[in-house]
Amino acid sequence: MTVLAPLGDPVARTDLERPEAAVLEIFDAVARLARVEGRAPAQVLPVRRKAHNVPYGVRRRSLEMLDATTLEDVADALTDNATRLVHAIGWEAGVVATAVRQSHLSADGAPGSVVVLEPLGAPGTPEWSLAEHASALVMQSPQHRLDALRNGVPAKLLHVLPPAAPRCPADPPNHPPTDRAPVIAVIGDGLTPIVMDVVERVLRASTDVHLVLAGAAGRDSRTRRFANALRSWPDAMSGRVHATATVTWPLLAKVDGVLDVATQHTVPRAPLAAMAAARAVLALGDRPAAELVRHGETGVCLSGHDPARLAAGLVGVLDDPALLRRLGKAGRARYLREHAPDVRARRLIEVYDSVTD
Repeated sequence: MTVLAPLGDPVARTDLERPEAAVLEIFDAVARLARVEGRAPAQVLPVRRKAHNVPYGVRRRSLEMLDATTLEDVADALTDNATRLVHAIGWEAGVVATAVRQSHLSADGAPGSVVVLEPLGAPGTPEWSLAEHASALVMQSPQHRLDALRNGVPAKLLHVLPPAAPRCPADPPNHPPTDRAPVIAVIGDGLTPIVMDVVERVLRASTDVHLVLAGAAGRDSRTRRFANALRSWPDAMSGRVHATATVTWPLLAKVDGVLDVATQHTVPRAPLAAMAAARAVLALGDRPAAELVRHGETGVCLSGHDPARLAAGLVGVLDDPALLRRLGKAGRARYLREHAPDVRARRLIEVYDSVTD
């Protein structure tokens, strides 16, 4: 089996908001299962980014999708006359689809070969014109499956597997001492004025809580629009807002919980990592992490779009450290049952079996 995966650079592999952090661990687990069961070995091919000039106004992501792995690499993987299963993930799924379309191969690749595609993101993004080139499409939520069906993808190609995050590299760290103010990480690519309104209300209502805008939220907070808003707040408030460009295990060790503000079709990787580290997940009702949360059991799901109501719900949770700890412990148990790399590896092998029989 050949896996074309978005491995990125070492920094990307440690950013828990990105798929790279989990890919290697998942396919290491696939390889272990394959060895135990006497299957063919798995090979993960690193992504090779090409340097190229991007004309002004051209979307860089679309170009990177086609340059992520060379078409020659894909052709070699598909046409070496070996029986081969090719699993392409993210932008590489788009590259494989392009390679199949431009070659004389059938949709199933070379004789005896099978193509499995796993687009990341929502239908309509560049890597999603894939159905005619795949024996199976792997996706990470029922909503993605429904959207794919609406876009004309045959139901027989669709396999929904729960997303995975890497295992916490050590036993979940103890929560920070209770005698200090609570710290919540705000994570996701959906930082909006409404979210900033919620953040401001939380800081006004709770005079000791600290918030860390992390990952995409941290990077977005440095744009002019949000940086000006932060500067307009009193120093006593803005001094309790921090920003970091990545979501890492050391960050999760220092916070008491994670608030997901990702856009609707994003895979909730960072909230899953928070669950792996036994940190409480606070989800808004229309956000991806809401699919992970059983309200009051493995996290808190705050519904509605009223900033005042959402902020009040957050403050109520932040005022109860025992609740945060209990939610984090229950969330970790669910992660181990449903979202650990070895769980996803087993489910992937079931998909491979279903399309290679």
